Amino acid sequence: MSSGLRALGWVAFSLCALSTLPSIAIAQEKDDLDAGAKLEVAESHVTAKLSAMHARRLFVLDTAFPAAEAGKTYVVDGEQGTLEGMFSQGYWSNFAIAPDGTEIYGADTYFEKHTRGTRKDYLVIRDASTLNVLDDILLPNGRLLIVTKKYNFGVTPDGRYGLSYNLAPRTSVSVVDLKLRKYVGEIDIPGCGLIFPQSPNQFTTLCADGSVATVTFDEKLKASIERVKKIFDAENDPVFEHSAWDKHHQMLYLIAYSGRVVPLDLSGAIAKKQAPWSLTSDSERQSGWRPGGWQLSHFHGPSQQLYVLMHRGHEWTHKDSGTEVWVYDVQAQKRLRKVKLIKPAQSVAVSQDDSPLLYTIADGAPEIITYNASGAVRSRLNNLGFTPQVLTVPGE
Repeated sequence: MSSGLRALGWVAFSLCALSTLPSIAIAQEKDDLDAGAKLEVAESHVTAKLSAMHARRLFVLDTAFPAAEAGKTYVVDGEQGTLEGMFSQGYWSNFAIAPDGTEIYGADTYFEKHTRGTRKDYLVIRDASTLNVLDDILLPNGRLLIVTKKYNFGVTPDGRYGLSYNLAPRTSVSVVDLKLRKYVGEIDIPGCGLIFPQSPNQFTTLCADGSVATVTFDEKLKASIERVKKIFDAENDPVFEHSAWDKHHQMLYLIAYSGRVVPLDLSGAIAKKQAPWSLTSDSERQSGWRPGGWQLSHFHGPSQQLYVLMHRGHEWTHKDSGTEVWVYDVQAQKRLRKVKLIKPAQSVAVSQDDSPLLYTIADGAPEIITYNASGAVRSRLNNLGFTPQVLTVPGE
């Protein structure tokens, strides 16, 4: 080959190699078009939309322990076991769904310089179909900043008020008018915590001495508090913060560390304690069966059935994950069935349709495992974030 041809070959090879390197910019030739003949190219953005809220949608709040200032919530299609979307939240956030399913809410904390600087707390309102932020409402007195607990935040059944628990240092509830998009003020709840919204202007909270307080308030936040003492034994047999709440029938099923269930009728201005019953028989207690986990229980409203994570362990193993889910008829106060889990689970939830799906967060792995009502595995969604902890379903 002549030297001229070899030179042309090297030029062709070099141009080909350059074209495969995205980091190398190749100058474009100037055109001879008139300035008036050129059109500016405008960017366009399309926001995908989720389908309308349905019973088998699942929201998974990831507290992201390795990077807790960057928590997030995943939107999962429970029917298919697939990821539908995700949105970022703040530091140890809370989450709730509007009763009509059109909006979703987060109680979030942010720092001016990401991990430091001025702290601000917000109730964030998002469109449930696009996940776009509609409004940020400042909580001027903050919110209790603690590892996410489902009942530190709630929405009244009519969808008007968002209620956020606070401790700074007195215990109170921040009230936000979700319709007018404004912070209204604080209601003091001395010595109490958690929020169970039960009517448009009423909620119940649990107190450190084992009593239960029901708060009724007006639009100016003038509040009256009715306490009922000795509902549970806070010293010797505490109750789980993630006990089962049936908002539609205004029944709270407090689950004690020992496995006792204390039903509370919250339909009136004063909580009414009903006869306690046990999750376990004498022989099951003797063999070590007891409730445990993080979000260890959930309630299926249509069937009036209680789902509880159970494990074998000694006293004070209430944080141990469940190896089985036991399902109870709360009217008959008896167990209907057991679901043996393929992996121990720290959290459980059940869809609110007539043929419910059972969702669990596997222990030690960011995995959502879905079971049919019969206990058969339906789907597994792996590697969902860092540390998913709390499950929320529409209609709960």
